[in-house]
Parts: sequence; structure tokens; C-alpha cells
Amino acid sequence: MNRNMVRVQATISSVGDGIITWPSHAGAAKSFCLEDDTGGIWVRSSLALDEQLFQDADFLSSLTYGTKIDLVGLLDAGGYSPVLLPMQITNSGEGHLPNANQPDMKRFLNGAENIRRVRVRGVVQNVTKETKNYWLLRVETGVGHFLVRLPLEDQYGPDRMLDAELEITGLAGASRNWRSEFVCPRMIIDRREHVQVLKPAPKDPFSVDRVSLADLDGFKPEGRPLHRLCAQGTVTYCDGDSLLYIQDEGIGVRVIASDLASIEIGQRVEVSGFIDNSRYFAGLRGGLVRTLGDREATVSVLADLPEIFAERTRFVAGDTKEVVNYEGRLVHLEGEVLSFQPGIGNWQNRLVIDCGQSTTTAFLPGKVKPLLPGTKVMMTGIANMTFAPPDTSANLAMPTALDLLLRDARDISILERPSWWTPQRTFIALTIITIAALAAFLWAFTLRRSLEHQTSRLAREMRIRHDASLEFQAAIRERTRLAANLHDTVLQTLAGIAYQIDACGQVANNDSPDDHDHLQTAKRMIQRGQNDLRNVVWALHCMPLEDGTFVDAVNHLARKQTVEHDTEVYVQYDEPFPVLADFIAGNLLLIIQEAIHNTIKHARATRVDVKLSWAPGADHIAVCVSDDGVGFDTANHLGRCEGHFGFVSMEQRVQRLGGELTIESQPGAGTTLRVSIPLKEFDPAIA
Repeated sequence: MNRNMVRVQATISSVGDGIITWPSHAGAAKSFCLEDDTGGIWVRSSLALDEQLFQDADFLSSLTYGTKIDLVGLLDAGGYSPVLLPMQITNSGEGHLPNANQPDMKRFLNGAENIRRVRVRGVVQNVTKETKNYWLLRVETGVGHFLVRLPLEDQYGPDRMLDAELEITGLAGASRNWRSEFVCPRMIIDRREHVQVLKPAPKDPFSVDRVSLADLDGFKPEGRPLHRLCAQGTVTYCDGDSLLYIQDEGIGVRVIASDLASIEIGQRVEVSGFIDNSRYFAGLRGGLVRTLGDREATVSVLADLPEIFAERTRFVAGDTKEVVNYEGRLVHLEGEVLSFQPGIGNWQNRLVIDCGQSTTTAFLPGKVKPLLPGTKVMMTGIANMTFAPPDTSANLAMPTALDLLLRDARDISILERPSWWTPQRTFIALTIITIAALAAFLWAFTLRRSLEHQTSRLAREMRIRHDASLEFQAAIRERTRLAANLHDTVLQTLAGIAYQIDACGQVANNDSPDDHDHLQTAKRMIQRGQNDLRNVVWALHCMPLEDGTFVDAVNHLARKQTVEHDTEVYVQYDEPFPVLADFIAGNLLLIIQEAIHNTIKHARATRVDVKLSWAPGADHIAVCVSDDGVGFDTANHLGRCEGHFGFVSMEQRVQRLGGELTIESQPGAGTTLRVSIPLKEFDPAIA
């Protein structure tokens, strides 16, 4: 809708929400209504202020009920009906409002008198505290109802207003739903004197006319009563909140009441309430309940659904005395459980029962154990029937469905339990077996593939280890042979030469001193060669397990390496230390020997620490050799191209063992060599 400029001269008939307007919305700054003899319209002043179409909020607060104004503004579609957005307002003083007449009730209840001041009468049949600021009254006119909001004050509370007959003058507004559809009229009151009590509420709500349940809403020439009626009955159902069923002389009635916490099933009660004709059979709402002190056994009747539905066909010639009225009564029904749906939150448990030729739905409050489909049960509950709209040619509606309201789990008697192998469980069992068989097949297939792969890898590893072991044993035997040959040939020859030189020295004692010096020099060189050759023979011949444990061999190696040197070697080890295969022990010993030799020869260290680490149950052994020597640059150290094979030899041995080697050093800060060797890969029986 396009916003068109309009000019209106009219009188203010309502300001904001009338006498229930919040203090923060006082005056006409929120909204107000204009009315003249032709009709009325809302003025949305708050929206005009938000859009800065109008900026004088103080002026709006001065506008009151009955003020005549001259308004220039925009016509807007609004959220429910057209509204005005003011741009310029002129106060023209006190105005004149048309008389608020009694409207045609059909037009009023259908919303045709919207935004017009009217005067209507009715009986207050419900008062609720809707918010912390106001009461909400439901006023019944006899042909429909409307709503009124009044301030939250004692004079408008339930004790004064409930069952009082009022005449209300106010603006006819609209109550609507979330789709902006009209529901019923809502009166907006701007003056307290516009609420007139024509007939006050009775001081005793139980002092009103009494009727039997059978005559609760019978035909009366003067029409259906708007005031309270009082009836008695026995409680057959109570949810403890607001829903109550009472029964008397074969008639059951639904009651909407308050304060039911002390009401128990079987009590004889008296109910004062208004006739509720929102359902096919009349009930009571706005009920007040008091006990009569008596307690009776509630009577239930055994029935089945076809019988209940067939009762409607027994109506003969307008005489309904032969018809058994099951609605609202306590009945027994037998059937078989089709499904059980547990309640969520405030929703009750829901059972679908097969009663033979038809089904019914039973509602059960509280937490109960689910019933399996196929369970045959006897249920006792309140018959809550649904009726189809009557045909145009008949005045009786036929029942279409029946719900059963159960009080608690005791209202269900199990007649026969179903077989444990229900179709659902059978399907689940077959599904589980199928899934298990498929999983077993896939697992076996995967295990076989994995086993083949592991077997192939293990066989390859065993071949590699076996070949390495043979190579190692062959190398050891060759080293032993070389050591024996060197010992028996070169070393013996050198020893003989040294002996002969020594003898020559004794003969030449009287010769020149120069000859004596040359002989001493040659003797020292031969002794040094003998020592070096003995070290080579020892290194070639050394095997750890020949002289004891691996730790013993390392200690012996440390002592041997430091003979004739100032360097001290300290050996530390964890106890207990594992027994190593010859393959591991021999290569580790050679790595340690090379590390100590490099330290003595190149590092000029005074102390070397050898640490052998192993934790019980661990799968790795660690060796750490550290010194306090001169150190070197690890990025630029001499390698095989320069004729140095120490590091290369150690790396190859560690790779052969499947371990890791790291060397940490820097000039002037010493050197640390760390070796980690796996144990589980080397079985002594193989290596």
C-alpha cells in the first residue's frame, strides 16, 4: 500500500492501551485513536517518531481522551488495519465524541465494529492474571464472548469480577492469532467509570442454582444461562492441574477447574462453574470444586467400540432414554497393544489399542514401563469421544473416534503377554546376525590379507637377519684368523727385531753415543709398533660374550683403550641389563670402540662417559658416549673422501641394526654420540 497524504479532523477516543497503558507509554506518544460520526482509525505516533516524521514527543504527551485535533499525515497499511502516521498535529481544544450505543451483537462479535466506541453487556466467566500488569476477563454475551484487559487491582480480581454482570463502554478492538486472523473482539477501556457492575458476583459461588448432570444444558425457553450452575458428582479422573471428570447416574461431565491439588479419585464433590459448550457434549469451565466428605466407589461399565458406536443408532422417534451415553464415563475396554509411544515433556504416554473392529488411543500420564506390541490388556479409563459435524438433514452427530484417558498404570491389566519373538525383535535379531556374519567375513578376509603380508615381511626380515648374521659370523672368523696371523707373524717378527736390537745395544755400549741414540730410537719405534699392532689384534679378536656380559666387554674395552693415555673412561649402565644377541653386542661394541678411539685420537679429551640405558620391558637399548674434548663442526667434518671412515662405519653398523644415530658437537664444547637400537627385531636364536 502506498502512503498517501491525508488530513483528518476528529476527536481522540482512546489513548495507548487505555487504563492498562504502561507508565513508559503514557500519553499519546505510543498510539491513539481518532473517531467521528463516520468511524475511527488508529494513529501510530510511536512509528512516526521512529521514522522522524513527527519530532515533538512532548506535544504528544499532552494529548488526552476527548481532545479534538487537526492531523496531517500519511495513510499506512499497518500490521492489521490501516493506520495514520502523523506529520503535523494541531490541538483544537475539547472535542465531541459520538455516543457509544449498544451494537448489533452479530456485527460486534464478527469484528465489524472495530475501532468504534460501543457499549456491551455480559457475564464475566473467566478471570486470569495474564501478566504482572493486568487481568484478562472473558465476558460471555450469550451469543459469543469478548475479552477485556483491566489493571491488576483487587477491584478487578476474580473475587469481585467472576460471575458478575457488567456493562462496558470502550473501543472495540480485535484479538488476533499469529496469522493476523480475527479471533474475537477486545474492548479497550479509557476510563474506570466505563466499567459498570450491573449485578455483582455472588459472595458464595456455591449458592447458585443447582442442576443434575443429566440436565446440565437442557433446553430452556429463556436460553442458556450465563451465570454459574452448581452440580454434584463422583470424581472419576483428575490430572491435578485443571482437568476433572465427574460422574453421576450414568452421566459423565468434563470440568475445567482450578486448585485441584487436594482432589482425589472417588471423592464426592460439588462443582460450581459455567456451562462449556465448546465440545459436542456440555461441560463446566471456570469451576470451583469442594468436597462433600463422602467417598464412593467409582462405577465402570464394560463395553467395546462397536457397541459404543452402535448406541447412536438406537435413537427412536426423538426419545433418547434408551441410548447409553458413554461420553465422559468410566469404561472397560479390551484390546491388543499395537504401539507404545513414551511421553516427552508434558505430553502423556500414548498407546494405540486394537479393540477388534476398530482402534482406540489411550493416554497414560507419568513414567511407565513400555508395553510390547501384541500385549493383550484390559484398560479402565474415561471415554473421550470425537463426533463428526451433523448432517444438514439431521440433528445428531455420529461418533468417529474414541480416546481413553487413563489415570495411572493401575488402570491397565495385562491379560496375555506376547511371544518374546515379536516380528520387530525377529527382524532385529536377523539384522544383527547378518551384520555379524558380514563383519566376521570381512574381518577374516582382512586378517588373512594382513597375515599374508606380515608373514611375507617376517620371512624377508628373517632372511635379511640370517644373511647379516652369517656375514657377521664370517667377518668375526676372518678377523680372528687375521688376528692370529698378525700375532704369529708380524708381531713375533717385531718382537724378534726388538730382541736383536737390544742385544746389539749391549754389545755397542762402548761405541759412539750417536750409535746408542739411534738404537734407542729404533727400539722405541718398534715398541710403539708392537703396541699398535697388539691393539689391532685385540680389536679384531674382541667379542663381548667370550669374556662375560656385554657390560663386562665395554668395561674391558674402556680399560684397554686408555692404556698409555691420560684420558679416563667411565662406564654407567642400568641394572638389570639385558642379554644381547652377538649380532647386536658385536656391532655396538665396535661402535663404542670407534667413538672412544676418535675421542682419544682427535678430541684431546680428559674424560669420556659411556652410558648404557635400558628400562625393564622396553623395546630399545640406548648408548650415549660423551666427552669434554675440543669438539668439531658436525656440518663440515672430514669424511670418506678425506680418508676418514669412522663416522661412515658407525652409521652403517647402526643402519644394519635398524637403529638411529645422532652426533651433537660444536667447537670447544665436546661431543655427544647417541645410539638407539631396537631389541625386539633381533632374536638371539636367529642372529
